[in-house]
Amino acid sequence: MENIYSEIAIVKVPKMKVAKYVVISSNPEQDAIFYMDKWAKESGLLKLKNYIPRRIGWDFPFVSKQQTEQYGLRGYVSAYIIPENFNAEYGKVSMDYFNEDIYATLTITDPHSSSFDKIPKGYEILMEFVNSGEYKTTTWENRIAFEEEYDKDGVHYMDVYIPVK
Repeated sequence: MENIYSEIAIVKVPKMKVAKYVVISSNPEQDAIFYMDKWAKESGLLKLKNYIPRRIGWDFPFVSKQQTEQYGLRGYVSAYIIPENFNAEYGKVSMDYFNEDIYATLTITDPHSSSFDKIPKGYEILMEFVNSGEYKTTTWENRIAFEEEYDKDGVHYMDVYIPVK
């Protein structure tokens, strides 16, 4: 693998409560993230004592062929992982739960230096791994593939997760 992709790891992701927002647009990632960042500030989430913000996202596949081909639209979901007891009445977000699950994951270094190359390639590497052996996903029901971005030591990273078995 190239230096921008880490080794693949198998991890257990604990149950998560998320507040999420869906956007269908020509730039859905930026639009959804902008909305959720504003929501996190206005809802009081970022003011919670001992809360460490974590935002995840994933492609929203329910975009029509006409929206994609004629208008160049795509869909994306941005979500904050929130504490179990946090319920905000602010904004147009929906609350959801994802059960504890096992995922294959890899890290992409500086994913946005070439977003439409590096990120799909990361998912491709991960899918090839998952589909080629003992970790092959048998069902996607109530499961998602998702990504989480963060900065560490001045470098931007994206962890990509795909459910296994």
